[in-house]
Order: sequence, then C-alpha cells, then structure tokens
Amino acid sequence: MNPEPTRPSWRTIALIVVGNLIPVVGVLAFGWNATQILILYWCENVVIGLMTLPRILTAQVVVRYPDRPGQIQLDNAIGKAFLGGFFVVHYGIFCLVHGVFAVLLVSGAMGGTADSLTGVWSQTFGESGFRWALLGIVLVHAVIFVREWVIGAGYRRSDPGTEMFRPYGRIIVMHLTVLLGAWGLAAVGAPAAAVLTLCLVKTVIEIGAAYPRKAKAGEASSDDDRHDYEV
Repeated sequence: MNPEPTRPSWRTIALIVVGNLIPVVGVLAFGWNATQILILYWCENVVIGLMTLPRILTAQVVVRYPDRPGQIQLDNAIGKAFLGGFFVVHYGIFCLVHGVFAVLLVSGAMGGTADSLTGVWSQTFGESGFRWALLGIVLVHAVIFVREWVIGAGYRRSDPGTEMFRPYGRIIVMHLTVLLGAWGLAAVGAPAAAVLTLCLVKTVIEIGAAYPRKAKAGEASSDDDRHDYEV
C-alpha cells in the first residue's frame, strides 16, 4: 500500500492561523495598507520556496511506473539535486516576476515615480514593525516544517516530484487572490475592513491547501510501484 499523506494536525492549523494574524496585527496596530500586506505576502512566497527545497532533497518515497521504462529516476542524490536545481531556477523566476509586478502595482498606486519606489521600501523593509512581521512569518513556516516534515517524518510519506510541484497550485491561487485583492484595496483606499477580509480569504485558502489531496487514478498504487528507501 502507498504511504498515505496525513491530515494536518490542529497545531499546524493553529500555526497557519497565527501566521495569517501577523498582517492583521499590522493593520489594526500599525495602520498598514495594501503596500505592506502585498509585499509581506510576496516575502512569504519566497519563504515557502526556501522551505520547499529541503523537502525535495530529503523526500524518501520512490514512485515507479513500470509502463514508463524510459522515465528518469529521481530516487537518488543526483536526481534530487536535478529537481532541486530546476525548482530553484523556475521558482526563482516565478518569484522575481511576481515581485516586480507587486512593486509596480503598489508604486503605481503611489504615483509611479522614483519617489514612490523609495516609498515602497520605507513603508516595508524600512520599518522595524515590518521586519518583525517578516521574522514571524519565517518562524511560523520553520516550525511547521520541523513539526510536520522532521519530527512528524513527513519525508517518509512523500516523493521529490510531489514536493517540487506542491507550492505552485496553492501559491498561484493564493497570490492571484492577493494581487486582485490588493489592486482593489489600492483603488478604494485600503480600508481596514477590506484588508482584514483579504487576510481571512488567504487564511481559508491556506488551511484548505494544507489537507492532502486524494490519489488520482493511474498513480502508483502498489508496493512495487511506490516504496520507501533509505537515503
């Protein structure tokens, strides 16, 4: 039988909620607007990528398809390194494009000048509150990684390919929501209620994405097709 992915623990759900409360605190306590929220979410995008790379390199489930004899095997160090390198380049480009778009979006709302770009920096990385919020995001994702992947032995229940693609579906949906929401916030002046609604939507998306998907027909389904191996 396949090693079945486990549902996220209540502690993981709680950590997701805590992570999403960080921008809420920024809005309520520090008067954050769409600029800080959007850039913080972009930073979280980068953090997720950094946490995904070690998952790719340490996942121990091997997927084999007997009907695909020419398939490149990714169950050894070389295969994992190839996947990891590909992920860094591809995901890095994804983050770069998203980051440029995010900066253009928020700077455009400020007037689209060089001063507006400086304003984006001063409102985000130039503020100690934003840097503390970013540190909080990093700590939340690091704790989730350690609890679910290391202590919870998640690496024994997943394969490198699955981990490489895991962030994309979640992040594309999440960040389309965030980008569209931020554009709307910039258009209406980013009232606190609207920002909080955006944070709530993102929280729901993340909790839903934390639950494992069911295996599709045609995926490896026997011990001969999928098994654990020692790294």
